[in-house]
Amino acid sequence: MDIFRTVLMNAAGAHHEEPKKGSYEWKKEHLTPEQLARTSDNKEKYSGIPAIPVDIGYNSGMNVGGAKKTGVMSNASSNPGVIIGMGLTTAALLGMFKSSFLGDKVGAQKMMQYRIMAQFFTVTALVAGVTIFGATYEDDEHAK
Repeated sequence: MDIFRTVLMNAAGAHHEEPKKGSYEWKKEHLTPEQLARTSDNKEKYSGIPAIPVDIGYNSGMNVGGAKKTGVMSNASSNPGVIIGMGLTTAALLGMFKSSFLGDKVGAQKMMQYRIMAQFFTVTALVAGVTIFGATYEDDEHAK
């Protein structure tokens, strides 16, 4: 929002912006020369873009041998029923939109019912996958 205000003020020709308190420009105006000599200008050292912490950046994991497999594809391979249910839900939604746009109220209602069935299948597959995973999970650290 601050960028838009600056652009509008520059376009209007009324640009007189006070430096933010604590910034080097503010310190140059408000500190004594002795205090200013002890203050460094960190403009080159720090940018306005925050750094990404190493533990979450660049797909790094605790494994030394390579990148840890994460994301949609690994989850899909562990529980493909959820992906099938999502596809069925999407197909039912698209069919409902098509029927609605064509003015077929009975067809749109039927597709809404199919969507509810597909969502029920998706939730059931998700719960079944979590249940099966919980029943077959073995903690390597606990086993030792």
